[in-house]
Amino acid sequence: MASHDNAYSRFIALAKIVLPLAALGILSTLFLISRDTPSGDDLPYSRVAVDELIREQRIGAPNYAGVTQDGTAILFRAESARPDTDASGRAMAEAVRARLDMPDGSHADIAARRGVVDTAAGLAVLEGEALIDTSTGYRVRAASLTSMLERTDVVGEGPVTAEGPPGRIEAGAMRLSTDPGNDDRYVLVFKDGVKLVYEPGR
Repeated sequence: MASHDNAYSRFIALAKIVLPLAALGILSTLFLISRDTPSGDDLPYSRVAVDELIREQRIGAPNYAGVTQDGTAILFRAESARPDTDASGRAMAEAVRARLDMPDGSHADIAARRGVVDTAAGLAVLEGEALIDTSTGYRVRAASLTSMLERTDVVGEGPVTAEGPPGRIEAGAMRLSTDPGNDDRYVLVFKDGVKLVYEPGR
């Protein structure tokens, strides 16, 4: 009788292991079959896109906001960004937009196809049809723009072209920063082979 009880106990113990494993096997088979069956209710997410998102650690619609030492409110936005795994505080962004609101009431809107925001170095570098629109009536295009994050200082590398109140301007570089003679004012300066096409009444 004891031998029968031991055999029964061993059977029960084995069943507790085998039956759940068999159930999992059946369920996995069902999932495999259903995955191969066409359906109009597929999830709207591509597995490849999800895997790429996880691998690249992309962030959708990120933004960076702060105030410079001279009081300019600065805001950076992008369609997407991914952190640089080799540098802490550094991220590569696509379709970048920025806004600078200066204490004197003026402002500048900046756009570029791509950029790098490096909070550790305190700067952002924008490239790909970089564009600045200022509240003083200037539209500036540059090959690249470098903006400091701790102070109002935006440098554009050439070729630089601009449309403004005096007319069309061509230069090798430009700079938007505080006025050296008056920290309460902000100036836009063109340099390196400046050419002005004066347009009266513009």
